[in-house]
Amino acid sequence: MKTSYVCLVATIIFGSSAHFALAEDVHYDVFVTASGTSLIIGGYDDANTVAIVPEGQLRVFGGEVVGTGTAAAFESSAPGEPGFRASTQSNLNNPSLTTPANMYTALPGLAPLTFNFQPITIAASTRNLYFWDGSGSVAFSPVGANVVLGLEKQGAGGWTSSIDGSAAGVLAGNTIQTTGSTGSVHTHLYTSLAKSGAAPDQGFYLYSLQLQMTGYTPSDSLYFVFGALDPTALAPQFADLVAFEAAHGLAEGWVESNLVAVPEPSSIALAGLGIGSVAFAALRRRMRKQ
Repeated sequence: MKTSYVCLVATIIFGSSAHFALAEDVHYDVFVTASGTSLIIGGYDDANTVAIVPEGQLRVFGGEVVGTGTAAAFESSAPGEPGFRASTQSNLNNPSLTTPANMYTALPGLAPLTFNFQPITIAASTRNLYFWDGSGSVAFSPVGANVVLGLEKQGAGGWTSSIDGSAAGVLAGNTIQTTGSTGSVHTHLYTSLAKSGAAPDQGFYLYSLQLQMTGYTPSDSLYFVFGALDPTALAPQFADLVAFEAAHGLAEGWVESNLVAVPEPSSIALAGLGIGSVAFAALRRRMRKQ
């Protein structure tokens, strides 16, 4: 489910570049912890420094990449999306910092957290990258081989790992970050979308990652629904930016209903914790507040 409250639509101009964001009350990074030898995924509230790990885990995450009126690649805004977090054991045991507390164990120190790209099967197609233009009912379909989605780690040890419309299997990614001495992680990747010879089509792109760490069972597949738009020339299927945001929520809801195996226990667990359905819905959309 998608949260229904949009707090702000902002377009900020710096020189000749337009930086755009749809902002909501809460931004959630991918939160990684462990139970036994299994990697467990929750959400990290970056603004309030609180982690929430529902019983059924979190599997659907979102973000935006934005164009600026040219054929250049659409890109996520600083500090980049998606974000990744892991906490120390003391934070995991602190009920004011992690919900539920005393349930999970910290990742080991000085251990690489890595990922691979996972294939997704929809109807008769198996691909790593899908697209829906936002019109009519949600209907994801494979993109052309000339469409490339890239994840970039900037700074020391920077890298770029990419998939395109022809990809249809498990593909090696890279190291998101090596944990600190107490098992912590805090980093962001930049997402870009490019189309050979033209601007990418505006709409919603779907891909999947699996997180890995030596000594642990890999995480369940995580699904990322990235909206791609050019606020200087919004595609005609969107009446305005609010309509774009509404379609983004429909896309994420479809993924949760059709690709995530057991979405309901997460909702029930959060409701039992007193968080309620609206907060649970907010976990499914994480937008960086501007």
